[in-house]
Amino acid sequence: MMKKSLLPLFLLCALGIQAQQANQWLELTPVKVGKPALADMKDVNNKTFMDVSLLNFSGINVETMIPEENKGELRSYNMGWRKAELNGDTVTATGNDKDFTLNYYAVYLNNDQWIKGDLHLDLFNNAEVYLDGVRKLSYTDGKKGQQNISCELVPGKHTLIIKTVTQGGKQFAVSFNVGKEFEQAKPEFTISPKRGKDIYDVLNGMRINGSTVSPSGKYAIISLSKTLNGKTNTITNICRIADKEVVYSFLGNQTGNLQWIPGKDQLSFLIKEGEGYSLYEYDIEKKQQNCLIKEDKELKGCIWSPDLSYILYYVNEDYSDKNWDLRKLAGIEDRQPYYRNRSWLCKYDFQTGMHTRLTWGNLSTSLMDISHDGHKVIFSTSYPDYTEFPYTKQSVYMLDMQNGELDTLWKDRLFSISCTFSPDDKQLLISGGPSAFGSTGENITKGQTVNQYDTQLYIYDLVSSQITPITRNFNPSINDAYWHNNGNIYMLVTEADYVYMYYYNNGKTERITCPGDIISGMSISEKGNEMMYVASDVSYPARIYTLDLNNNKAAVWANPSRQQYENIVFGEVKDWDFNYKKGTVIDGRFYLPANFDPNKKYPLIVNYYGGTTPVGRNFGGRYPLNLYAANGYIVYVLQPSGTTGYGQEFSARHQNNWCKITGDEIIAATKAFIKEHPYVDATKVGCIGASYGGFTTMYLTTHTDIFTCAISHAGISSLDGYWGDGYWGYSYSTNATAHAFPWNRRDIFVDQSPLFSADKAHNPILLIHGTKDVNVPTAQSMQFYTALKLLGKETDMVFVKDADHHVIDYQQRILWNNTIMAWFAKYLKGQPAWWENIYKDKNL
Repeated sequence: MMKKSLLPLFLLCALGIQAQQANQWLELTPVKVGKPALADMKDVNNKTFMDVSLLNFSGINVETMIPEENKGELRSYNMGWRKAELNGDTVTATGNDKDFTLNYYAVYLNNDQWIKGDLHLDLFNNAEVYLDGVRKLSYTDGKKGQQNISCELVPGKHTLIIKTVTQGGKQFAVSFNVGKEFEQAKPEFTISPKRGKDIYDVLNGMRINGSTVSPSGKYAIISLSKTLNGKTNTITNICRIADKEVVYSFLGNQTGNLQWIPGKDQLSFLIKEGEGYSLYEYDIEKKQQNCLIKEDKELKGCIWSPDLSYILYYVNEDYSDKNWDLRKLAGIEDRQPYYRNRSWLCKYDFQTGMHTRLTWGNLSTSLMDISHDGHKVIFSTSYPDYTEFPYTKQSVYMLDMQNGELDTLWKDRLFSISCTFSPDDKQLLISGGPSAFGSTGENITKGQTVNQYDTQLYIYDLVSSQITPITRNFNPSINDAYWHNNGNIYMLVTEADYVYMYYYNNGKTERITCPGDIISGMSISEKGNEMMYVASDVSYPARIYTLDLNNNKAAVWANPSRQQYENIVFGEVKDWDFNYKKGTVIDGRFYLPANFDPNKKYPLIVNYYGGTTPVGRNFGGRYPLNLYAANGYIVYVLQPSGTTGYGQEFSARHQNNWCKITGDEIIAATKAFIKEHPYVDATKVGCIGASYGGFTTMYLTTHTDIFTCAISHAGISSLDGYWGDGYWGYSYSTNATAHAFPWNRRDIFVDQSPLFSADKAHNPILLIHGTKDVNVPTAQSMQFYTALKLLGKETDMVFVKDADHHVIDYQQRILWNNTIMAWFAKYLKGQPAWWENIYKDKNL
């Protein structure tokens, strides 16, 4: 997807540099166009038809056009791209002197840094000029042939398209002029569409929302969304898996709660009708739709019982006062706007048509699972308890749906769990932290405190109450698990910086070797042995795969991003591990630019999180690392101590650490990486991190001078402030600072806080923060900025208006990304123009 120019146009006053000429062009097959009948007759506005109006006859979308020689993207128009006829740097328009033709000419401008210049066109009349899909200029009858378009180009490849109506034989030429400051950065004209990844690739295009296999394994629900320039359209297709035929479609938000009816290849969905919602079923084989519940005022969602005799749903109540002037908090969590909301389980019985309230009380209830025979339901409640670590308690109940009897499985648990029934309903598959059942699931060394984010699996026998930890000696952390009726428990796990698929059976755990670096979701047929999963690679977006559980053979089923990425070139990604100390290997990888030359010197960007999860091999995300590489950087990513996916002993190092260990690891690993890779410019090294990684960035700036510049997004500067002010600060600290508080561990809350070492900051740092961040409050960055300013340190602070912990808004994502790239360009490439153009200083 070609990007749009979002920056304003500037008039370039001094053009003293020789222009870069466009000496190669692509031409689209001309299309004959004719004047309408009665063209000489005046219309109601007393005007006759003019030749320039022929420009409006095309239905081709210039905004998304990707010119490529011999490309058949316009087959429906019987049109294709070819090299244009040239006379030196001049293009001669195809056509004849009798008939008008609609012609498109295209060329790319490729620039490796931000530049400001003047696009000069010597063109005949009746033409339109598009830069990155945006119309910049229209030539009409009576205008002079020579025109200038003053423009600013962000680094990357830009599409220039000229749309003309001509009778042939006329010529045009295009050149690009720059001022002296960009003398060495003139853009290259090329007809190759090959390019690096940019921010528009991150934001635009087709995305997979999910895939769900039908009970028989014959069909699948495939949900896709397509985004272009901030507008997203969603489509959900029901496909036959064998031949990929779309048998039914839902557009946008046409329906809600779309799901497979258990045991059937039939769909159910909700539609808003009248004063309530109607529940419909659709039989794919018979192509019949039937209304099951009509305009029900209670129903807003549903979960089917496996025996199809009832559905469960939630009823919600909001007990907050919207018009308060003074309000007493009911507890620490009462700052959160949803804390006073409550939800309870209800049942709709198909035989009687009756609604029944299943749960009551002052605590919300959360459904965990329904037994396969529909007779039992497991649900839980939880509440904060500030008297006992880790300050929350959970109760898990099993309700008999036949007689209403309630069995309390666990009361006031200190560590929360999640439960699902085994295929025979005699056992439970439980996921929870290593301490979910005391020390049974723990595998740490003496003196360590468990990291409860390192999720484990357990099997609980409902008759004997015996608990079996099945992943205690399994290093990867569990993301998801499904107990299939073939006896296997299929698991998605975080292993190092990958997300892999394993299965467990009878004490044996084995990896299923299948394509994908990051598997983001799986769906298994209820009655068959068919699986679908979604996975991406470090250098390719998500695809849908099928997996035959009989032989564990996988195959690509759908590749929605194929067309978008066929011309995007990625550099190599290599693994690089660092032996820090005995028993500690710091896992890492690095990204190279696509045109990498080992004989050159490249600036380096170091990325980390430092918190409790690894920086995965995700293709996109908030910090698309291959985008940085596409801009001429080497990007080194490392996984310091404390992260999950490497075993419980390694993840437990996160507790009461706060960079005491990880900071030294990052510094040592970065030094070693630079030393081992001679093509890295040791004088141009930047670092970047967000959230806990933003804290890590601030910490590093106060503990080393190896970095030329740094960027911290939504970072923590004062641990006591985050602990008490962030919505989840104190609760996160149970896994980062267990049993440690500002009043008993000054060595952590003060000594490890970057704010209290601000006078030792070594390098320029950019602080970015959303103004409505409730996770890490904006004041965390503001405090560090204030300290650095008063100390005379080099720093800048950028607010993202109304953004929470993540930047989500489409336009803000572009500006935010450009801010990051411009900061690095200023300090790592010696190119300050982009930064200075975005943030023009005024005498305030």
